[in-house]
Amino acid sequence: MDYNLFPIFVEIMRHRNISKAATALGMTQPAVSNALARLRHRFGDPLFIRESHGVVPTQFANDIADDIEHHVERLKLLTQTQSKKVVDLSTIKRRFKIIAQDMEECLILPALVGRVAKVAPHMQLEIRPYNRVTFSHEIHTNQADIVFAYLRDIYKNLNSKKLLLQDFVCVSRGANKNISLELTLEEYISAPHLIVSPDKGGFRGVVDEKLKELGCSRKVAVSVPHFLTGCQYIASNDYLLTLPRHVAEQASLAFNLKLHELPFELDGFSTSMHWHKRLDMDDEHKAIRDLIVDVVADKFIHKNTAV
Repeated sequence: MDYNLFPIFVEIMRHRNISKAATALGMTQPAVSNALARLRHRFGDPLFIRESHGVVPTQFANDIADDIEHHVERLKLLTQTQSKKVVDLSTIKRRFKIIAQDMEECLILPALVGRVAKVAPHMQLEIRPYNRVTFSHEIHTNQADIVFAYLRDIYKNLNSKKLLLQDFVCVSRGANKNISLELTLEEYISAPHLIVSPDKGGFRGVVDEKLKELGCSRKVAVSVPHFLTGCQYIASNDYLLTLPRHVAEQASLAFNLKLHELPFELDGFSTSMHWHKRLDMDDEHKAIRDLIVDVVADKFIHKNTAV
């Protein structure tokens, strides 16, 4: 068996398209087609069926895909030196494609962009919005290098690193006289609310589930897709907005908002970055991951522990 054919199989699986696989491999389309013919002969299966917009894998191809990709990654590791290469950020000439949810785009990326300008002047960052439906496909087909998002589900072949733990607080307009600084549960459920619902829209969230447990409910008057616009609306209207603490701290300064502790217990969550496992041993990719961890620590963790 010619194991050089395995990476070709992996790229066809990722892209579902012979031409795109050839581009990713730096090969010609006829060369990839010829390699696929050899794989078909070796396995005694068509492997991929042509359709109008590319190819679809057979059941046999789906069955062997994980094992082949695993062996390809193992072969890559065997060709690397035992001691990891230390990458000088200033020498990296690469475009990193980053997908970010609204919250991480506000909290982390401005600081990351500033740090990159100083320490990695030849690096490019391509930042795109997070889409719950498409992000997994993008990261599995080399269209994204890093995803910043809070993921409730487990995704195959995805590595993750927790960056920041956050809890929730509430903000109100600075001139809102109806809400005391020490917010009571009665004030909270009596006031009109604005909710940030980035994925599907809607007028319910984790807060409403918690209030239901407490035997009460709130009135949500406005639903918006982004934290930043939500804070702008709060700045000129007498709504309440419940949001992650670090976002609230930044918004309270930018939009003259009052920050209130919630009058009930609500579980927090982790802000994380995610990447495909094939990039785990990529030295340059590891360098930007380490840089991101350092940026987050400097902005949020070291700041909070400074004496």
